[in-house]
Amino acid sequence: MFGLTIYNFLVDLDLGILKLFNSSLHNAYLDPFWLFITQMHKSKIVMIGVLPLVSAYVVYIYRWEAIKLLIALGIAIALADSISYRGIKQFVDRPRPAQNPATSAWLNKVGTAHGASFPSNHAANSFAAAVVLSWYFRRARYVFYALASAIALSRVMLGVHYPSDVLAGSIVGICVGWLVTTELAKRMRVSKKPKESWTWRSRSRRQTAD
Repeated sequence: MFGLTIYNFLVDLDLGILKLFNSSLHNAYLDPFWLFITQMHKSKIVMIGVLPLVSAYVVYIYRWEAIKLLIALGIAIALADSISYRGIKQFVDRPRPAQNPATSAWLNKVGTAHGASFPSNHAANSFAAAVVLSWYFRRARYVFYALASAIALSRVMLGVHYPSDVLAGSIVGICVGWLVTTELAKRMRVSKKPKESWTWRSRSRRQTAD
């Protein structure tokens, strides 16, 4: 009886948070923004413009050592995606919010989504990437985690995932990212230092020494 009470409480909490973000706080003018965030990996602006520029910058700074980062990042994303999609989703097989009669009266579903709902692959992949990137670029870790959080939140705002889906996906991604950084990336740390001309601290040290 107690376990059933806890379960019902968690289900109601899940629906309540979904309704808050997807219905009560819904703004149709922001739908294109959340669609862009959730489909960033498909955006031509990102794939053709931003991503090549960032990659070129990293390669320019670290030369061939950047390959280590890309390998660790690719493994983390692939592993998180496989665990979520091939493993947990197939076992749980949870219907998405749009397929739930309890949400049909107020759900604002924007865009498309396929397959089971739990957990969110978007959340798993983005947080796995955030952990690995934060390990290599610690000063920018807040940017990486903020972006991963925005991607996870977009799935709820668009009505294609429950909050518990993105929470579980985030946990999967963080665990996979931690595993990759502790067992793989630490053996593949980018050892080449950035060019001194790009770091204000190195310039400051040279001026002090002079």
